[in-house]
Amino acid sequence: MQPDVSVILVSYNTEALTKDCLNSLYEKTQGVNFDVWVVDNNSKDNTCEMIKKDFPQVKLIENKENKGFGAANNQALRETKSKYVFLLNTDTVLINNAIKILYDFMESDEKIGACGGNMFNKDDKHVHAYGHFKTFKRKFVNTFKLGWAFPYEHKLNTDKGENTENLQKEVDIIVGANLFMRKSVLDEVGIFDEDFFLYDEETELQFRIKQAGYKIIINPESKIYHLEGKSSGNRAVSRSFKMESEILCYIKCYGRKNLWLYKLICCLPNSLRLLSNPKIIGKTFLKIIKM
Repeated sequence: MQPDVSVILVSYNTEALTKDCLNSLYEKTQGVNFDVWVVDNNSKDNTCEMIKKDFPQVKLIENKENKGFGAANNQALRETKSKYVFLLNTDTVLINNAIKILYDFMESDEKIGACGGNMFNKDDKHVHAYGHFKTFKRKFVNTFKLGWAFPYEHKLNTDKGENTENLQKEVDIIVGANLFMRKSVLDEVGIFDEDFFLYDEETELQFRIKQAGYKIIINPESKIYHLEGKSSGNRAVSRSFKMESEILCYIKCYGRKNLWLYKLICCLPNSLRLLSNPKIIGKTFLKIIKM
């Protein structure tokens, strides 16, 4: 019997976080048939050993290299036959029966392609759970502080994606830390684009989902803790990946129109931040120029 939901985690040197996440999955989830996959990106800690010992029911894929977020998720996505998939970061902990809540929600409307829940920090304050596509106009308005002239773009640019109003609403993007998707939709539009190593791969995928006519909705009834950044590494390296991925996402979604200017306004705000590591900034800008 195939599970209704396959939960997929990508781990990389997050043994303790992964254990807490897995514990919460099995403690909080009731009323839905699910299985769990962990794709480990060549962790140097004891993540894999811990999973084999404490969670033998987990389907573990052990990579010999760090394949990145999208490619690692794709390994499990290609294998699972479940009706839905739920991507979770290892630095998340379920607060309530989130999987059952999102499963029932997706069952209620076949035009929902993806959804996610509200996310909180350990102080129970809302954190980033959804977002909006970065069009050229929105990026331009934000960079040059033109919100006074473009109030709608300003509203989207300043939306922190925290859903403090606890509204069920349609959005552009559910963050990849908490992304529940219909498998048949992925069969239709494709899985993650492996040109991305880290960041914005979920944005590009959800752009395709929206283009295919499906809705993406945040459902505040589902509640999850997210210890943001706890699974990240060097900040300069992360910022470098973010810049590259943002530009790559723009190309994938909107083509090359105004690309040189988009590159410029992406790089300018980050230049001073990256000066602390000139080796990284040099490599990053060289890659961006060639894109």
